Amino acid sequence: MEKIKILFVCSRNKWRSLTAERICQKVGGYSVRSAGTEKGARIRVTEGLLGWADLIFVMEKKHGDRLGSKFPESLTGKNVICLQIPDNYEYMEPELVEILEAKLSRYLEMSDNETTFMQRVLEPEVMDSWEEAVEYDSMDFTEVNAAFAKSAIALGPMSGKILDAGTGTARIPIAISQMRPTWELTCIDLSPNMLKVGAENVSEAGVRSQIKLELIDAKAMPYPDSYFDMVISNSIIHHLPDPLPFLREVKRVLKPNGAIFLRDLLRPTHEEIRDNLVEMYAGDCNSHQKQLFSDSLQAAFTLAEVEMMVETAGLEGLRIYDSSDRHWTAERVWCESL
Repeated sequence: MEKIKILFVCSRNKWRSLTAERICQKVGGYSVRSAGTEKGARIRVTEGLLGWADLIFVMEKKHGDRLGSKFPESLTGKNVICLQIPDNYEYMEPELVEILEAKLSRYLEMSDNETTFMQRVLEPEVMDSWEEAVEYDSMDFTEVNAAFAKSAIALGPMSGKILDAGTGTARIPIAISQMRPTWELTCIDLSPNMLKVGAENVSEAGVRSQIKLELIDAKAMPYPDSYFDMVISNSIIHHLPDPLPFLREVKRVLKPNGAIFLRDLLRPTHEEIRDNLVEMYAGDCNSHQKQLFSDSLQAAFTLAEVEMMVETAGLEGLRIYDSSDRHWTAERVWCESL
């Protein structure tokens, strides 16, 4: 049976429409998208989106009026429903979720169980102990790290200053330096023991001339404005209680034409999905390593949350997408000049 296609519309495709989209994403029988009517919207309303939709929900009457004014032919025969929800809420705010569920239930078959999503639970920002650093380094991320390195190189310049934020034990910059010897890599972390293990790895790989390891807080970096040609980071975002200071620092230290390559875990919608991912990708690990992976998944962000943080930080021109069943990626290619 073909799914009913639903489009949620507000001004800038932000908190209300994204929350509504997420609520309906896991309800069986619906295919859901969201869009905005204004220029600054993350995804703008188009004739194609309106033509695709079976049901169109607008958050306020003014959104329906704008659609009717700009796309009169595309709305012919379409069911446009105004939910009358003002722009007073944050993304997934409990009150907003409750209002949306109540109003949408008048038009859609909603399941109470389906709309209860797994909430974010913080894990420690820094792995402090030597034992944790050694155990983390012993986990086999070779394939994932190699893929990250290749993708970063494809986006970046032929030579230049590169920042790796949250480098951990430096496995990724080592892989990069062996493929791109013209890069000068500054690799920072807030864990002395991670950097100590990383220093051993760098020395063993014979790439000390290319990689500089520094004990630096990525949320308050000492580097000048517009200093780096590229910023890369693998799995730092989910460790941060509030990633916005870090993302604003990325914007500050990066050259205007600089490249960006950020990747991290996605928070699953439900505990069952989280547990399946742990068994799939850490099934051969010990119980502590499995717990670390499970905790990291639950501490991660959703794609919509990442998009909002990137926009709030003022980082422009990024492509943000699901890059696997457990990762999101935010990337921007290096430009010769602006």
